[in-house]
Amino acid sequence: MPRSTRAASLIALSAVFVFGLPAGDAAARQSERPSPEAFAYTGPIDDAPATFSPAAPATSAAERLLALADKIDATRTDTQYSHRTRVRRREGLYHFDCSGMMNWMLARVAPKAHAALDRERPVAATYVRIIAKAPVGRGRKGWQQIDDIEAVTAGDVFAWKRPADWPRGGNTGHVGIVLAPPVPAPFIEDAYLVRILDSTRYAHQDDSRAEDGSTGFGTGTILFMADADGHPIGYGWYGALSGGWYRTQVVFGRLRG
Repeated sequence: MPRSTRAASLIALSAVFVFGLPAGDAAARQSERPSPEAFAYTGPIDDAPATFSPAAPATSAAERLLALADKIDATRTDTQYSHRTRVRRREGLYHFDCSGMMNWMLARVAPKAHAALDRERPVAATYVRIIAKAPVGRGRKGWQQIDDIEAVTAGDVFAWKRPADWPRGGNTGHVGIVLAPPVPAPFIEDAYLVRILDSTRYAHQDDSRAEDGSTGFGTGTILFMADADGHPIGYGWYGALSGGWYRTQVVFGRLRG
């Protein structure tokens, strides 16, 4: 298939997954937002799953975070994306949105980092603000900022703000956990693929929730764009098969303490 035709197909596909709607309805919803920026393709598009290498977390707090994630994954029986956080561990019930998941997990494994969020109910934009203020070379109040995407590793936290030119209202952005070090996208310039854990209503590339249509807790692959210095500058929701990318503030944070 010619690349232009293939790219058009991917835009329609990513619309379905990003908005969870039939392509026509998704297009109508998407028209309320600016179009994504186009990728600079460096080779043929390949929809094969990316290969990620396991890596040890950089801190004990990150190790505890991943251990809790493993426990949830092993015992969950009822997961759901919900803006109201409801957890019954004995029953395997985990209902939360992306920030609700992070808030609940950090309160149990990284209370110092959780306390630094300075809001009764932190949201994705809260994580962006706090991580962006954290120092790069050391930790402070439970957080260290990682400003080079190639230094990101398992157990780090990612967060981004809703793009400034999107309509007001709705979610403030997105937040989740990095499961493996980023790998360069093989056919997109300045792009990195990252295997992540989050709570979402809409599937990512190679998503654990796609097979049964579940929402909430799960894993997938997201794409992040970087500038010439390796600083993250945007994201593609459906990984390398996204129909483009959105420029916005993206941060990676490492748990300390």
